[in-house]
Amino acid sequence: MSQHYHLIGVGIGPFHLSLAALLDKVKDHEVKFFDQKPHFQWHPELLFNDADMQTSYLKDLVTAVDPTSPHSFLNYLVQNGLFYTFMNTNRKVITRCEFELYCQWVSKNIRGPLAFNSSVQDIEFVDNKFVVTTNGETHTSTHLSIATGLTPRIPEFSKPFLGTSVFHAKSPLLMSQDFTNKKVLIIGGGQTGVEIFRNGIQGKWGKPAEIKLFSRRQNLEPLDESPFTNEYFNPKYVEQFFAIDHKEKAGIVQSQKLASDGNTPQYLELLYNDLYRLNHIEKNTQLAKILPKRTLIGIEKNAAGGYKAIFDNSFLYEKESFDADIIILSTGFVSTLPPVLNKIKHLLELDTEQRFKLDRSFRVKWKGPAENKIYALNFSRHLHGIAEPQTSLMAWRSATIINDLMDKEIYKPQEVVPTFIQYGRE
Repeated sequence: MSQHYHLIGVGIGPFHLSLAALLDKVKDHEVKFFDQKPHFQWHPELLFNDADMQTSYLKDLVTAVDPTSPHSFLNYLVQNGLFYTFMNTNRKVITRCEFELYCQWVSKNIRGPLAFNSSVQDIEFVDNKFVVTTNGETHTSTHLSIATGLTPRIPEFSKPFLGTSVFHAKSPLLMSQDFTNKKVLIIGGGQTGVEIFRNGIQGKWGKPAEIKLFSRRQNLEPLDESPFTNEYFNPKYVEQFFAIDHKEKAGIVQSQKLASDGNTPQYLELLYNDLYRLNHIEKNTQLAKILPKRTLIGIEKNAAGGYKAIFDNSFLYEKESFDADIIILSTGFVSTLPPVLNKIKHLLELDTEQRFKLDRSFRVKWKGPAENKIYALNFSRHLHGIAEPQTSLMAWRSATIINDLMDKEIYKPQEVVPTFIQYGRE
């Protein structure tokens, strides 16, 4: 016999874990979140020991809207006897490894609503209920939430070559690589590409013959962490951004790129020092190269059985090619509708780019009954702005969704003090 829930969530990453943690105090409604992973994991192939979060540890799953929650990062430290030693580190951010440990701790504390090892195969809408099939079992719910993550962006011309030696950075293949005596090309100069480059130089996967990092950008550009830029990651700004003319949004988001997609300045300093030591102390000038202003435009097999990567050099306005044994595509992600929605796709309101149309509360607009709500998390950068894919405001977004879901004020809307930046009228 299937069980009926007030809400079913598809996917258990940080965003749905935040939602589940803040729903923990709502005791009169049953909710369930499903994920095919065996337990909470967060990009395990990219959890390098030197990789830090790019936001404060106070911007955790819950603190911004409920600092008294038992699921806060500070409570994680206290309950695990780490508070004093952590404070002695004087860190403003934590490593991604520690963020995952914190999330795993929360997932164990709220175990009931979370169902791991449960792959969602199908979603239908029948008799005013969502019918969700997982591992051959059927569940129903009044409302639905989708947080399945983004899809790796893979250039079309590279798809015929995908395999153990050509792959996206977000792939289990990265964990099992052997770079020893091989020519390695990393495509993409964002934080992930830079981290793979640095770990490759240090021999994490064996010592390569050479390792090259390519970027379309003019340089390895730093994350803009200045206080005025950080005002973009403020609930008040998101609300103002949502209200402006849709035609203006894409240009604004693009202009803010380095507020979210730049490289951590401290990490760039570490890399620069590594390169100084490698080139000028160890006298190894051939191992590592950084090549900006290059766009990958093609891949071919070469005579040696490896690959030839072809680039457009927009600095010299010429084409270049480089031989490789391994090509890692650190080319980012795109937002696509998850296939599990195929059977209700005809009911969803989508824009010309097949993206969700959402309201201010992250509720998907659809042709179904208003009494049945669908929420989408990390699908609304085009509507809510640059903060939407980031962890910075996930607690605020979760509280916004919960209040809308329950049709009452579970979490008091924050009285955000006006910032020093005024975009609209007084």
